[in-house]
Amino acid sequence: MKNQIKQHPISEGGYTGPEITEVTKVTKVKKRNTMSIVLLITTFLFLGTSVYLLSDNIQRGKVADNLTTKVIESEGRYTDLDSKYTATLAELESYKGRNAELDSMLTVQENYVIGLKASLNKERKNHQISDADYKKHLAELDAVVIDLNAKLEVAQKQNVVLTTQRDSMGVDIGMKQTAITDLQTANTGLTKKVTIASLLIPANVELVGSRFKTSGKELVTYKAEKSEQIRLCFNVPVNTNAEPGSKVFMIRILSPNGTVLAVPEQGSGVFTTVKNEELPFTTSATVDYKNDEKAVCVHWTQKTPYTTGNYKAEIYQDGYLVGKSNFEMK
Repeated sequence: MKNQIKQHPISEGGYTGPEITEVTKVTKVKKRNTMSIVLLITTFLFLGTSVYLLSDNIQRGKVADNLTTKVIESEGRYTDLDSKYTATLAELESYKGRNAELDSMLTVQENYVIGLKASLNKERKNHQISDADYKKHLAELDAVVIDLNAKLEVAQKQNVVLTTQRDSMGVDIGMKQTAITDLQTANTGLTKKVTIASLLIPANVELVGSRFKTSGKELVTYKAEKSEQIRLCFNVPVNTNAEPGSKVFMIRILSPNGTVLAVPEQGSGVFTTVKNEELPFTTSATVDYKNDEKAVCVHWTQKTPYTTGNYKAEIYQDGYLVGKSNFEMK
């Protein structure tokens, strides 16, 4: 049945308007119910989406925290390995100068360790280092130290055989001399190991060119015509074997042609290495060590323009080479 609107005649009270039937009322109720259902469904969808986004953000936060932890652990392993490689190179350097055969063997070992360190630096730029890779590098380094000690022991035994002599009374002078030499060698070796163990091996060594803006802000540059100075920065680590006090680092900056940048009026001079070699140095850095980590930066300025090519820096402490760095000036 179609909706009907009954027309009422005009009464004395005036026209009362059309009368809405029951069908019209039911239709309006259905529309309201439909709108309520749509609104309810929309509300549930919005709540579901909000819960999903919240859960996704929490998960992403956990992933980011986990990644940050892995990066920190990886950087710590790289820093530790770099320090151990540098210490091993310093120990190899300290044994040179005794005889040609031993020097030849030490050079081979030194080149091998330098290769391992270069490989480590290359890996550091490309990816994180896992605990397994860290232990692998340590094993390779331990193998070098074990092999070195074995060869040094053989060399010492050969030296004992060659120097053994007897006098006319059959007294083994050579054996006595050997005993004294062994004691002296042991004492010297112990002193060297104590010295090496107390060295402050620089970390994060960085050599760059730099210039200053008119505002006074320092900017890094690799262009020769823009470089006003050369800057060398490194971190002095914590070493519980080192006594607190003033520590001096001798710094050599080598130009592309291999000569040491030096101006006596700017503090340049000469120092003696553990091999009793006198080497010229560019400048020095004195650190008041208090068993805590310190950041150190030194600047070298010269009147003549810088040339293009590869610049190198060497850091010495107590005559030992403890750090290196280089960069290309374009």
